[in-house]
Amino acid sequence: MQEFALDPATLPATDILELAQAGLLCRAERETPSGGIPAFVTRQDWDCLAERFGREKAAPERLIEAVEAAAWRLLSHAAATLSKQTPGAVSATMSTRTDLFSDDGETYLSFVRDRTHPVACVIIGTRPWSAIEAERRL
Repeated sequence: MQEFALDPATLPATDILELAQAGLLCRAERETPSGGIPAFVTRQDWDCLAERFGREKAAPERLIEAVEAAAWRLLSHAAATLSKQTPGAVSATMSTRTDLFSDDGETYLSFVRDRTHPVACVIIGTRPWSAIEAERRL
């Protein structure tokens, strides 16, 4: 897998821990791989996944396994793309068409940092995190 470096200081800050504790963000993986970054989805997008792949209700651990695999594939593709870019030119948000949330829908990877800890994270969802954050502040 390709690798890329993220400088948390260059990423938009948000309250990852607070949002996760409030149930507004859900982990998209059981464990962050060594050298990886924590991946999350919004509660709304998690509910979308649970409904879309509802057959997993009898075995919820299969849903997190599938989401985890999808998150790692998306991050692998992001790494391949970002490793070809000029250093310092990394955008906080990337998008691609996937069938994760809907058939041939736009899937966003928003790279952010936790406001209280210098940790880079990714929020994967149907909208860029900046749009959700702007709505939250209204």
